[in-house]
Amino acid sequence: MATAGDTFERKEKKYLITAAQCEAIKQGLAAHMRLDDYGATRIDSLYLDTEDRSLICRSLEKPLYKEKLRIRTYGAFSQSEVTYVEIKKKFEGIVYKRRVRMSAEGARAYCDGLPYEMAQMAYPVSSKPDSDLTPGKLQIAREIDAFFERYEGLRPSMLISCMREAWCPIDVDDGDCVDRVTFDENITYVDLMDSESAMRRPVTGPDQVVMEIKCAGGYPIWLCELLSQHGVYPRSFSKYGNAYRRVLAAKRSKGSRCVQADGKRDASAGGVLVADGLRCDARDGSYLSSDVCVAPDADCTARASWQGGSVGENLTSRSTASSHLAKKPIARTSEKTGLLRRFLKAS
Repeated sequence: MATAGDTFERKEKKYLITAAQCEAIKQGLAAHMRLDDYGATRIDSLYLDTEDRSLICRSLEKPLYKEKLRIRTYGAFSQSEVTYVEIKKKFEGIVYKRRVRMSAEGARAYCDGLPYEMAQMAYPVSSKPDSDLTPGKLQIAREIDAFFERYEGLRPSMLISCMREAWCPIDVDDGDCVDRVTFDENITYVDLMDSESAMRRPVTGPDQVVMEIKCAGGYPIWLCELLSQHGVYPRSFSKYGNAYRRVLAAKRSKGSRCVQADGKRDASAGGVLVADGLRCDARDGSYLSSDVCVAPDADCTARASWQGGSVGENLTSRSTASSHLAKKPIARTSEKTGLLRRFLKAS
């Protein structure tokens, strides 16, 4: 059986809060929860996607079921000896995470097409390789293999980094508490499909924190009162999704002109001034929603939905999972695995 650290099944609610709200919430949590033993930790998550980014496009359409594949380290990629290859799924509001622990070199080899068992034996993450070859962990590896088969040509899409503080119950047997509360700050992304730039860019503003509450059931009354007292309410927020929206915003803003500060319409671009920022019209007639900051490096949260069309309108059709699960060796494209290997070695 897989251990608790391999599988997670729970509700996860996100909240986009200010730094002041963050401090107030932490003070309120202190009576029931504490900062975990790891303290503030950098987390790097490398998301894999198809060439046309069909996975994140579908995710942004809010389907009943969605899934992602990522490679995560606690600490920078270049400094971490332990790596997790993880599938994250969401169905009817419940989040399911299933992951395998590997050494950095083992993860490179596995994603390069080497069978999981061989990668673990050749590049063990611990002095007891058999501990990562239990039936439960082999089952998770088979699910990851099936993911690679289901979405051909997976490649590095986005590197998301943040600094995280995680809070856990003071008393693990406290039934009047939630499993975990995390606070993510300094969230940045690198667009790994942009061959011209490897610049790290912000996903959130300087005064924004993403809080996430993870629990198996409902919230205790004291937590509901704490959130209400400080005006904190749930908000859908995907780090990868918002990074992708910023990429779209930056691409659309190229060749566009912003309006003047006096609010006059720019005839060449058709832009107008709106209350919460500039809105630029692209020369092809489409335009960004009013809460998008068109400057790629600006400190703002870019929510680049396109007026009059779905983010995922160019999605390729998804085949049913059963049609991809034939019993055959994993055949991963050399283009995809080569990109992944080069990235993991350079990072």
